[in-house]
Amino acid sequence: MIAPRRARGVALVTALLAVALAVVLLAILLDAIETGAARSATVARGLQADAYARGLERWALEILRRDAAFDEGRDSYAEGWAAGLPPTPVAGGVITGRLLDQGGCFNVNNLVAGGAEVGYQRARFERLLSALKLDPAIAAAVVDWIDPDGVPGPRGAEDAVYAMRDPPYRAANRPMAHASELRAVAGIDDEAWRRLAPHVCALPPPTPLNVNTATVPVLMALDPRIDEALARRLARDGRADRRSIEDFRRELDGAGVVLPDLTAVGVATTHFVAVVEIELDGIPFTRSALLERGRGPQPDRVVGRAGGPW
Repeated sequence: MIAPRRARGVALVTALLAVALAVVLLAILLDAIETGAARSATVARGLQADAYARGLERWALEILRRDAAFDEGRDSYAEGWAAGLPPTPVAGGVITGRLLDQGGCFNVNNLVAGGAEVGYQRARFERLLSALKLDPAIAAAVVDWIDPDGVPGPRGAEDAVYAMRDPPYRAANRPMAHASELRAVAGIDDEAWRRLAPHVCALPPPTPLNVNTATVPVLMALDPRIDEALARRLARDGRADRRSIEDFRRELDGAGVVLPDLTAVGVATTHFVAVVEIELDGIPFTRSALLERGRGPQPDRVVGRAGGPW
């Protein structure tokens, strides 16, 4: 009688194990199905977000075209392009867009032209660094990072410096693709980048500085006689709306600062970043595109894209 009872017990345990295994396998299968469905939905929404982003690019280019036709040669935060696109319902969610001016930052790629350092741009960058309480010697390392040769300038840095890093790397010796590339340059740590980030950009050179949208430290960098108080008056809390560089010159003259040379300074912006924020079925997406204003017969165009903030 013992053997049959043991056999029934083993059979019962085996059956329970089989049921448990089936339940586990079913759970794994359902989870895989749900994960696959969620992944497919995310991919589909991502493609939908990309399509909306392309549409917003066309919207942004049209805004810039109309702005140029209405008031050619001047850009400020008082103009229509700065208003952006308010939250707008779309199929499956909502979309928001805005244009970010890139004319009021210091373009680090302006530091080098024709393979050589641009002296007055370096002097401005050094003053910007000083205004941000950073070491002006950083400018030498940035110039070496961008210029095409491998010879370090005084207080600069080339491959020999970066070969000592962990992991080692080399100087780019070309224009920067994005301002965040500064984080790889000798002398720029996380704190230095945090201070620099709002005031620098990396655009196709050369680009002029727009004094209507320039930040306070960037205005201070134009001349050592422009202190913070004067720069704040010139910035007008972001509401400056000068129609010509002569208006800016007259303001400086009135403050007792005569700048005979305002090279690469104006009241217009050549580059903007179009940012679109999309929420589809509760999934957030951000897409960005760098837009360049056309020069002469060339139309406005997209020169770069990012699958997130620029």
